[in-house]
Amino acid sequence: MESVTIVTSILGFVSFDEQLFNSLYSVQISFLGVIFNWTVVIANRQITTSKHSFGILTANQAFGDAIYSTTFLFYVSPMIYLNSEFLLKYSEYAGYWLLVCYDLSTQSHFLISCNRFCAVYYPVKYSTIFSINNTYFMSFLVNFFSVALTFVNYYIGCPLAWYPEVFLFNFPPTTFCSDIAFYTDFCKYFSFISLVVVIDIMTVLKVHHMRKRIQQTTVSSDKKVAAQRAREMSFLTQTCIQGVIFTCELILYFILSPMIENRWILFFCTSVAWVTVHSLDGFVTLMFNQDMKKFVKNNLLRKGKEEEASRTGNTDLAANVSNICKTI
Repeated sequence: MESVTIVTSILGFVSFDEQLFNSLYSVQISFLGVIFNWTVVIANRQITTSKHSFGILTANQAFGDAIYSTTFLFYVSPMIYLNSEFLLKYSEYAGYWLLVCYDLSTQSHFLISCNRFCAVYYPVKYSTIFSINNTYFMSFLVNFFSVALTFVNYYIGCPLAWYPEVFLFNFPPTTFCSDIAFYTDFCKYFSFISLVVVIDIMTVLKVHHMRKRIQQTTVSSDKKVAAQRAREMSFLTQTCIQGVIFTCELILYFILSPMIENRWILFFCTSVAWVTVHSLDGFVTLMFNQDMKKFVKNNLLRKGKEEEASRTGNTDLAANVSNICKTI
């Protein structure tokens, strides 16, 4: 009897450690996602040069990623750690908004890839196809269909809820919901990401060909043109890297995870991969988008240096006053 109690205590301790580790890991990743993506959203509203179609689509995608990361940080992570019956009971509502944001982000990726494709292949018609009004309308449609189509899943009885025994969000284990999940989740997202990959490859090939011609013809008077090309190239780099990250997440979540039985590996291939892809979206935008890099450098880093200089100046002033007092 005593040995059973000891074993039970050990298992309880292991379970507690598992919940603590998983929750801390998700907190760290989602916290970074909150910082990165809300920075992109706020920066986009303040950067005057980002008031173009690519900037609008990037901001819309970052907004979805920011809501996703915020929901994961303040609802899902505490739910994992506390294993609260109340939070578990309403996890399907958190799952609803997570799925909406994932859908919004995926469709935004597709539009951004189309945007880069048109900018490269149809530069004359680009400003008409992706005018400011058209871009806002496209963003509205993406947001509307993300909310509406996800609601349909819940209306027909297939909500996305948290299953603590396997540490992941999933649909109810019924044949009907499995079929719905296969067609509305896997097939839809796989189609979007496949199109993104094909479009990005075609765009990169075209840009590579164009850069060769530009390098041969560019002279000193064309510095503005070269700078604009470099800026456009940074947008394309951002788009391609984000597409690769989404592709890797889809492979982990939908293809590899069904073959995995270990709970830890399953957790990393599903829940961790799901929240990581949204955090990396914001990070990639801040790292490769020239407009965002300038904003961070000019506003955040410079303010930090000014505050440090101000504190140093105040310290020196206090020291000088102290020395004068001692002299007197």
